[in-house]
Amino acid sequence: MKIVDLHCDTISAIYEKDEALSNNSGHFDIKRAIQAGIGIQFFALFTMPSDRNTTLREILKQIDKFYAELEKNEEQLYQVKQYSNIASNWDNNKIGCLLHLEGGEALGNDLEILRVLYRLGLRSLGLTWNNRNMLADGVGEGEKAGGLSLLGRKVIKEISNMGMVLDLSHISPKAFFESLEYYDKPVMVTHANASKLCNHRRNLTDEQLRALAENGGLIGINQVSDFVKETGSSAEGLVNHIVYISELIGVKHIALGSDFDGADDIVMSGVEEYPKLQGMLFKRGFTEPEIKMILSENALRVLKEVVQ
Repeated sequence: MKIVDLHCDTISAIYEKDEALSNNSGHFDIKRAIQAGIGIQFFALFTMPSDRNTTLREILKQIDKFYAELEKNEEQLYQVKQYSNIASNWDNNKIGCLLHLEGGEALGNDLEILRVLYRLGLRSLGLTWNNRNMLADGVGEGEKAGGLSLLGRKVIKEISNMGMVLDLSHISPKAFFESLEYYDKPVMVTHANASKLCNHRRNLTDEQLRALAENGGLIGINQVSDFVKETGSSAEGLVNHIVYISELIGVKHIALGSDFDGADDIVMSGVEEYPKLQGMLFKRGFTEPEIKMILSENALRVLKEVVQ
């Protein structure tokens, strides 16, 4: 079965290390990903928040790295700018690459920058990392964190009109719920788990998960051990989150979002271990159609609706 993974930080990592996407020292490279059955991979652009100009320059350099790797590996990769790209390539042994921005600091207060990044191929946006920025508060602001700014609301409406995915990972709870009111399409929380099983500030509460289901959105199950550990920092603990969320809101709202190369301590040693997940899910009572939904079909459904 092919796999859609909603989040990795590999482009940022290989840019910093001056390594290649084809083969590198991280969790994800093309050779291992093809063998594992990756059909679509969201590639995050990320740099530690700084002033808007510095951040934008770093993001642009990472975009340059992304395109350089696409050009070097065009026989194995294709870019996802609209769903028709996926439809025409899904049956090929190639990986679709969707460009994501993790945190809106690079936008400053200029919608024009957002539109430029869209023209450069950006198709997914997370409003914040953990900190407050000009768009919204992140989870790092604590219990008194605020919600969306006026600019944040404008950005959400703009990306909805453009056909970009809204990723609500890292965002404060208040901004999470406010975002659901302003975005008129299914959202993604691309890399998080259930706080009921692991009380990490980035995991979602039952209330958030139910709201996500009402929106028709998805949660991508995160492999970072700190997001899993209270149920056991193992692949089996990861499956526990899938079981819990499926019982709470249904299988159709679950996808995968590894966070490969975004942290050192990952449940799987790398993308090459993904094929084990199918058997683990089957042993926990999931049917073959349900497993296909988790591995790819749920994500494809939302992409078809959003990235037109």
